[in-house]
Amino acid sequence: IELAYSSKRGLRKEAIWVIANVVSSLDEHVISAVESGALEALYNFLSDGDAKVVAFVLQSIENILEVGTETGKTYAQKVVNMDGLEALERLASSQNTTVQQRANEVLKRFFTK
Repeated sequence: IELAYSSKRGLRKEAIWVIANVVSSLDEHVISAVESGALEALYNFLSDGDAKVVAFVLQSIENILEVGTETGKTYAQKVVNMDGLEALERLASSQNTTVQQRANEVLKRFFTK
């Protein structure tokens, strides 16, 4: 997770791919990754200009929120505390339809009452 904050973009991007793979596996791995800062690292990458990366990060955040819902963890609240709703709302208006759809799906599933 530390490498996701590297000054080298290529290294940060590779670290994000690793984190994304971890949070797409077993619930225990997701919980451990979130406790280690994975959600924050992914959130920081939402402003990346590469739509493919942003879409993949959104999918990873959705996986984390799903595990949070299933296990009673307050991961959605963590997103709110990081000003993540603003980022998601901004991405919901993205020019890229994949990013737009993923952001809208996350907002609809986890932040709409």
